[in-house]
Amino acid sequence: MEGWNKAIKLDRQTPKSELSLTLQALSFELHSGNLATTNSNEVKAGLLNVYKLCGDETKLQIKWCQLAVLALNATQCVFTTQELNDCTSFILEVCSATNYLYCTVEALGALLYNTDLNLLRTLDNLLGERGMILELCLGLAPEREVQHLALRCLNNMLNSVTDEMFVTHIVSTLTTLATSRLHGDNLNRARLLMGVMKCLQTVAKHNTSQYLLEQILSIVKGSIFEGAHQTASPAISLESLSLDELNLSDVNEPGHTRYSQPRVRNKKGRGKRKKQESRDSPKPRMELQTDSNRGRKRSEQESSWRSPNRKQVVNKPHNSPQIERTAPKHPSSSPSMQHSASPKLPHFTNKQQSAPVGIDKNTAFNPHRQTDFSVSTSESEYSESDTEEGMQNKVSAVKCRTRLTSLQTLQHCISCVHKSRTYSVWSAFLPPDPTAGLLRVLQKEPNMKCRIAGFGALSALIESAKHYFVAADSRPGAGKAPYTPFSQSLATDLLTLHSELLQQVPGCVPTVLPHLFQCLAVLVIHTPFSKLKPGLISSILTEATKHLSSVGNYKVEAAALSLLCACLTVETPLPEVGSWLASNEQTVGMCLEHLRKSTHQRDTLQTLCQILRFYFTPVIHWWPQITEAAKLTLASSVDTLIQNMALLVLEELGRALAAALEARTLELSALKEHWINILSNALVPILQNEHSPIMPGACDILSTIGNAVFASFEVHTQRLIMTLLLALTNPTVPATSSACRCLGVLVMYPCIRDDLLFVADTANAIITALETTDSADSGLLLRVSWSLGNLSDTLVVNKLNNPSFVTDFSDILLGRLLDVSLKTAASNDKVKSNIVRALGNLLRFMKQSTHDKAHFREYVAKSVDCLLRACTSGMMKTRWNACYALVNTLQNPVLSPADSSWAADLFTTLTSVVVHCKNYKVRINATLALAQCSTRACYGSNFATVWGTVLVTLSDEGGGPTMCGYTERLRLQLVLLMCHLVVLHLEEDRVEMVRRLPHQHLHGTLISQCSAVSTADTLSPTEQDLVTAARIRCQQSAPLLDLVLHMLTPTPLPSDTDAFITSDISSHSK
Repeated sequence: MEGWNKAIKLDRQTPKSELSLTLQALSFELHSGNLATTNSNEVKAGLLNVYKLCGDETKLQIKWCQLAVLALNATQCVFTTQELNDCTSFILEVCSATNYLYCTVEALGALLYNTDLNLLRTLDNLLGERGMILELCLGLAPEREVQHLALRCLNNMLNSVTDEMFVTHIVSTLTTLATSRLHGDNLNRARLLMGVMKCLQTVAKHNTSQYLLEQILSIVKGSIFEGAHQTASPAISLESLSLDELNLSDVNEPGHTRYSQPRVRNKKGRGKRKKQESRDSPKPRMELQTDSNRGRKRSEQESSWRSPNRKQVVNKPHNSPQIERTAPKHPSSSPSMQHSASPKLPHFTNKQQSAPVGIDKNTAFNPHRQTDFSVSTSESEYSESDTEEGMQNKVSAVKCRTRLTSLQTLQHCISCVHKSRTYSVWSAFLPPDPTAGLLRVLQKEPNMKCRIAGFGALSALIESAKHYFVAADSRPGAGKAPYTPFSQSLATDLLTLHSELLQQVPGCVPTVLPHLFQCLAVLVIHTPFSKLKPGLISSILTEATKHLSSVGNYKVEAAALSLLCACLTVETPLPEVGSWLASNEQTVGMCLEHLRKSTHQRDTLQTLCQILRFYFTPVIHWWPQITEAAKLTLASSVDTLIQNMALLVLEELGRALAAALEARTLELSALKEHWINILSNALVPILQNEHSPIMPGACDILSTIGNAVFASFEVHTQRLIMTLLLALTNPTVPATSSACRCLGVLVMYPCIRDDLLFVADTANAIITALETTDSADSGLLLRVSWSLGNLSDTLVVNKLNNPSFVTDFSDILLGRLLDVSLKTAASNDKVKSNIVRALGNLLRFMKQSTHDKAHFREYVAKSVDCLLRACTSGMMKTRWNACYALVNTLQNPVLSPADSSWAADLFTTLTSVVVHCKNYKVRINATLALAQCSTRACYGSNFATVWGTVLVTLSDEGGGPTMCGYTERLRLQLVLLMCHLVVLHLEEDRVEMVRRLPHQHLHGTLISQCSAVSTADTLSPTEQDLVTAARIRCQQSAPLLDLVLHMLTPTPLPSDTDAFITSDISSHSK
């Protein structure tokens, strides 16, 4: 601490010798590790003060650089932008005036580590077109360690550089370095390529420019094979930088190598250098110069970062890498981009992407700290004592790390490539030849970490290209053409990929096997097996089942369960999977064994859920064992997540049992016994514990009981279930939404839906939940509003089947239901779709005495207005429900539009929807609503408007091939509405009706569309009677409606036509 205080107090009057001793003392203090009392602010102040006193003394400058490296690595000094600019300028001056490049670059890297460089004034001198860091990366320094250090420093700086001009030029420089023929020993070349790949990996993490990603992928394409199996790395051609032209045909091509043969090492010179270093101890340890360099005249190379006052001429030693610099092609720059003052660069965003699996987004490489991927750079380690085998091992290790970095970079680049370009990447890295591309990595890669990274990259590639897989089709006759269709080519790729991955399962080591299974699971989820040859998914299921009991390997068992679950989820239900399960029943037994052993509970429960949801029939006789296993897990586990998943298994089992009972494959008595057991031993204790966090799951199970089983319960059991659920709707209980949803299911059971007290209690519970729920809680509102819709359906059913129910139902309760529905209608579209459904049913349920009350007429007007607004806005499901709600409203004779204030808005909105809405389902329901008026008076002055709307819509052929079914349904509803209007029209309406008939050139179209509909075999008896009644009225009104008569193709008419028309009007109104 005293030393740093002394450094702060030094001034220009201080002798140079004292300054030198102070620097040495501070360095010794840091070397000794005495950092307990070191203050970062004092360290920063001392460094800032001392560098100003060094002057032109080279030794002082170098000592300051060495001290800065030690101090900045030992403390967390925070510099302002101005302080960074000043220190960086000082270090650049030192670099331009001395040959001690290693320590100065090391100091520069320590100073700029993990700082924002975008406001750095000297950034152009560092990373510009002739910047110092880039020049050193290209090897324009005599020491090879300087080049490696510059690459590490550049990798660190790339974490904070966002300027597109700098990043693009950096990538071009790295591409030049990676694609040039490097001279030197194998270890040096391998380390250079590893440094380049780390820099490219950092660029990929922080940039999404498609041009940059293409350049990075072109380098990665060859570097993923760097040094594998002692084979030559494939040459990377800059002509193939575009993704469209990427191909892997040159991977095994003979005669192509990235590097020339290594030169013979000068061991003698190395020994002299070692002696000189030991003799010249005051000099920094980072200076690596040979004796032959000291007396040799420098060449005439001069970099822009060298000082013009002290010209430094650099001559590379024999072991320094020589590169052939070639400028990569750029889509928007001239060939001489490197010498252009302001090159045109592509625009890209700097949005940071999340790191893929296996890449730590916080691993900014510190060039001054040893990391897992760093290689010792001390020259003494590579002396004569190194054996040839040891050197080869070091080279192999560095190349292995290069391949690992390349595969991690590939994984991230794939996740950032634009969706439209993913198939180009797919074709480049998964060519037709299975011995090339990523498959070669998976087949022949000797290092397990690299193989794991390869599976991660392949998973990312599958995920990015999944939208193409739906086109794959290998079925016979799927692509009969003189050429190979894309669908068959893609199917072949998928079959090859499945086959290659399955072939690797038997010989795969346990460390890699989980990652292989995970990759297979991603592939299985996105593969259209129904359009591929059968037997493929059965092979995958067989391999997964073999490893469900992999003794002693927890990860393999978990991955096998995940793969099995993926197979059960894809294209459900798949007949091939059902057949396989029927013949391999031991799979369920193995899953239950895992539950009994309390191993892999989460994955096992998820797998059982998929089996029960989609493939219950093949394993139906296992349901008692599944029940007991789920109950045991529920009772023994203390993990809430596991308990909820066990409840989910029981929920899926209950749903599957209800379907089996409906299909008469199980007896009612067996299901009753099952539910009594579940209620008494599992569900009731959970529901009676108000502090239980798994109550929502228990309520969801109760909703799967089914009407038949619930009706078979004793009355006290029924009352117990209803009482528990009503109590759980209290807003203070966390199971409010699940309890309301379960009540919404129970209230529709025929055995209890006419129970007035239960219906009223359910209505009050729903009203309370809606009134106390925060509008921001959309999930709770959605469930409760859905229950409100079910409750309103029950009211309508009771009105039709039990008229006394309407009389006994409270008007006050009905008013509260309407009021809370109108208030909740202001929520989001998903909630509104349930609310408008409820409003239509509540309006249909209303009786005459209720409507006579003034405040209820106000409720009716507000409700109709809400429904009309919902018909023309929001998502299509909301509009469809709103139109159907108007159908229910107009079916109530109490709410006749004839004497209402909302009639004009009603017909205007519905006719506009019929003509202009783009959704056919909405138009069909709007047409159906217009046909609900039972008398001519209901239409009032809007009769001619409705008539004209029908004719205009029928005259429009509309609808494409994909909408054929909906188009026919709309035509049917329009023809039936036209017939309804013809039957109801009065004599004074005929003139206007004829006037609104279409022009003569449309008569043929109108007749052809209507005649086929009116005589279709799909018409119900009531609809056929309506068409016949309309033809009779047309004949009676001839010749005014001759066109309509032609539309309705003649058939034999009944003799007593007047009586027929009268009876038909009444039946159609009903």
